[in-house]
Parts: sequence; C-alpha cells; structure tokens
Amino acid sequence: MLDTETIRSRVAAVTGVSLPFPVLVKSGEGLHIDFDPAKPDTACITADEPTAIARGFFRITRAMKENTVLNVHETRHFRSVGPMLDMSRNAVMRVESVKRYMDHLAALGMNMLMLYTEDTYEIPEYPLFGALRGRYSQDELRQIDAYAQQWGIELIPCVQTLAHLRTFLRWGQNSSLRDQGDILLIDSEETYALIEAMLRSLRSCFSSGRIHIGMDEAMDVGLGRYLNLHGFVDRFELLSRHLKRVTDLCRKYGFHPMMWSDMFFRLGSKNNAYYDMDAHMPESVISALPDCDMVYWDYYHRDEAFYDAMMKEHARMGQTTAFAGGIWTWAGFVPETRKTRETMIPGLKAASRHRVETVIATQWGDDGAETSHYLANFQLPYFSETCWQGPDVSEEEMRLSGMCLTGFPENYPEVCDAFYPCPDSACCGKSLIWSDPLLPLMPVDDISMDDFADRLSNALKAMESFPEGAETDYLSLVFTVACEKARLLARLRETYEKTRKDGCREAMSCFVTEHIPALEEEMHALMLAHRRLWLRDYKPQGWEMLACRYGAVSGRLEDVAMTISSYVDGDTDSIPELEEAPLPKGANRFFFSSVTSAGAQMH
Repeated sequence: MLDTETIRSRVAAVTGVSLPFPVLVKSGEGLHIDFDPAKPDTACITADEPTAIARGFFRITRAMKENTVLNVHETRHFRSVGPMLDMSRNAVMRVESVKRYMDHLAALGMNMLMLYTEDTYEIPEYPLFGALRGRYSQDELRQIDAYAQQWGIELIPCVQTLAHLRTFLRWGQNSSLRDQGDILLIDSEETYALIEAMLRSLRSCFSSGRIHIGMDEAMDVGLGRYLNLHGFVDRFELLSRHLKRVTDLCRKYGFHPMMWSDMFFRLGSKNNAYYDMDAHMPESVISALPDCDMVYWDYYHRDEAFYDAMMKEHARMGQTTAFAGGIWTWAGFVPETRKTRETMIPGLKAASRHRVETVIATQWGDDGAETSHYLANFQLPYFSETCWQGPDVSEEEMRLSGMCLTGFPENYPEVCDAFYPCPDSACCGKSLIWSDPLLPLMPVDDISMDDFADRLSNALKAMESFPEGAETDYLSLVFTVACEKARLLARLRETYEKTRKDGCREAMSCFVTEHIPALEEEMHALMLAHRRLWLRDYKPQGWEMLACRYGAVSGRLEDVAMTISSYVDGDTDSIPELEEAPLPKGANRFFFSSVTSAGAQMH
C-alpha cells in the first residue's frame, strides 16, 4: 500500500495542482474531509484505504480551485466501481499508460479496473493467440497488477470463453475450435483445453479472485459445426452445460466468475432480443445455474423505470447482479457525451437504489478504437460521484469533478456533442470524416451539411478555452476536418448540378485547386495528431488499421480530384456518381466499411 506523500504527489500529477499547505491524514472508515480555504493549514482527511485518501486530496484540490468550504462525510454506495477498458479492438494500452490511468481512477476514489482482452494476452501454449496484436505478456500483466495492488484497486481480467474470438479463430490452424464465426465449439475437449490454458495464464498474472468470462452475443451458438456434428440441441441446455464446464475450471484456478447475462434473455425471447420484457427464462434453467455473477449491460435506455425492471428480472435468476453501463467511446473520434449523460444518469440511479455492489463503466472500441480512453475521463465522475455521493448527486458535482480531473473547461461535453448532431448517432462526425466525397453514405435528411458545418465551426470556436496539449490539438483537427468535409459535400453536388444546367464546367475547378488540396492537408495533419496520441498511450500494433483508413481517404481525395479535372477539361461528359440520389436515413453507417463504399466487401 502507498504512503500518504506518494498518494498526494500522484493526485497532484493528475490534477496539475500541488497543494501548498499540509494536510493531516487520519485513519477512519469511509471518507471525511475538512477544508476551509480561509484556513488551509487545518485541512484534514479521514480515510482507511489509498483510493479514499486519494479522493480526499482530489476533493480538497477541487475545493481550493472553487474556493469552497468542505465538511463532508462520504461512504461507498457501490462496493466496487471502475471502468472496463476495451483492449481488443486494436488499442492495447501501454503498461505505463495503464498505470497513469489508474492514478486518475484513484483520484476519483474508484477501486476497480477491468481489462477487456479477447485474445490480447499471452497464453504460452497457443502462440497464435493475440499474434501481431500487441497482446500483453504475462510479465506486463503482473506489472499492471502490482501497481493496482499498491492503490488497492482490484484489477479484474475480462475475457471471452464462448464468442467474440474471431481474431483468434481466423487462423486456419484453429478451425477445429470453431462452431461458426467467432464462437467456440461447445462440448469439444479441445475447447476446454484452450479455456483451461486461458485461466492458467491469467491466474499467474492477476491477484484478484474474480474473473469476467464474457459469453455475450453468441446468438448462433450451436447452429454451425455443432449442429452438423450433434444435431439440434436445446440452446438453453447447451449454454448451461458450457457455463458449468467453464465455472468448474474457474474454481479450479481460484476464480469466482461473472458473465454478461444477455444470452439467457436472448434465448428466452421470440425476437432474440436482450431487452425484451416478454422474454421467458424457464425455471429449470434458473435452478440449474452454477454460482456465477450476472452482469446486466445496458448503454441505451434513458428511462430509469426500464433499468429498474431489468434489474428485477435479473434478481429472478438468483445470482449476484452487477451493472455495466457505458461511457460512449465507440461512436468514433470523440466521446458521445450526450448519450452517456442521458443513459447513465438513470442507469446509475437504478443501480444505486437496487444496492448493486459492482458497477462497471464500459468503454468499448468498436470498429478500431478511434477514440482515446483518456478523452472519456471527463465523464468518469458519473460513476464515481454516484458511488460516493449517492443516486441524487447533482450533475453539477459530476461536471466539476470532470473539470478538475481532466483540465478541460465546463463546456467540454457540449463541444463533443457537436460531433453528434442527431440523437442516436444516425448522422455522426465519424461517417462524415470517412465517407466518400462522390458517394457520401450520410443521412442527409437528418441535418443539412451547411448546418452541420456551422455546428462544427461553433465548436471549434468554443475550443479556444481548452488547455494546450496533444488532446486539444487532436480534437481541433478532428472538428476542422469534419467541418471542411461537410462544406465540401454541401457544395460539390450542388455545383455539379448547376454546371449540368448552364454548361459552365469551370465552376467545378475550385474543388481541384482549392477545396480538395486543403482537405488533404488537414486530413494529413489529423492523421499525425492522432498517431501522436495513439503512440503515447497505446502499443503500436493496431495503429496500422487507422493508418490504412487515413491513407485510403487521402488516396480517394486525390482520385476524386482527378475525376473532377477530367470533367472540367471535357475529357468526360459527366460524373455518374454525382447523378445518383443519396440514400435516405436509416442505412447502417457506423463502420468504416459501411461509410466508404456501397460495394461488396471482402470476406
């Protein structure tokens, strides 16, 4: 465990503020803080664990900056609270970056961290597991775990033992382990040998007695090779049998398991839906469940009553329920702050009122992890402040903690909101940045490109109050590129249609000589800023996917310029792509592959 001075200095490194007065630290339950900015030498923290002491220093730092008096007593409403960081979608945090991240968690009083690693950890017996993916070595995981133990932060492995193993199963040598797609073959002894090797490796690296075994979204389990080998088997029975084998192995290695709960709800739903209030889970399935915590994950609902109803349904299962909410890092480039705010405030209120003991702030990296985890830290206080101050904590308290933690001003969430002008990401900045200039797969009827550009331009002006640094440089370029791309899309088709009517093709030349070259330059600058941020915090493996995307977009801009030049010069009679009507809203435009082309994808 850490001494007081080390805790104090680490919190100062997080906030950038060294307290210029002594602080008395005493031992006691919970967290009690006394601080008066008029009499700073009398500051006192009473706590009995490192993360609580760190939170005390953090709260005093906040109070000093805000010039407010503190006389508060706080206790944890959640026994365990902390984020789950997705280390499986290319972005694998460097060891030193994970340590720095834990300092941020400790400053908020958070005491848990999950590393979500599908195949990005070492299994000595399986050299292809995480090959070329930046996987953690056993020694690296031990270093991270040792640092967590200093803080009293529980570092929990979060892995997969059924589905979401596509990157490992892609190798031909592993075909015998596959049911189909990304799902392991149940009832195969080869499968359980792999899972035992997973657990053996993890046990040698983690001190926690808990493990998250995944098992979510295996919608087609038993319907691939398993069906060919064994015929149709009731899938409740199949899932229960597999869970029993896995939990037995967990206990062999001293782990208490938890799993995502969705498959039990999906199999009981006529629509294969997780959030189906009419789903029927047979009592025979519930009674046969082994001792395994159920993790209810929900990042979507805005009504506290819905979370309440789902938690009651989970209680029927007779297992301990954990709640996993989400800080929206997976919509591309910047956090989706509005959706986090609208879904997590009701979700956390419900979790607190149901006395849920373990609460997880998931931060997924779907489609390549374009958003840095550190950019999401402003919203970690939704979880920490609900934990320490209770379900009725004000949004203002959450915002003030986010400001002190990150150094970003109070308008940071609203700036990020500008990147997502539509309520459910139907039209977001990611699809704007990656989309093709001639065939933009954008829901243009949600918002005009001119309006989107104005929105982004206003956000850029608001960033003038942001602190200097790599994050601000990156954010400024993200919004600049998106703004210029929106203006390009707003003018390109309109100008082309005008030339078809008046025959003056020269009006298109400005795109070749001015707009596209400027956008190419800005795109290159964004790529460099993104690369700088990535290589500071993550291993280099995985960056190649984003580098290829930037290269593809830049190359296509050059190609589009040639297409327009040919039209302006009279070498071609038309630009056929611009004569097709854009698609209406509603088409899938989340993944890079779905916004760059409507053509057939490689399989």
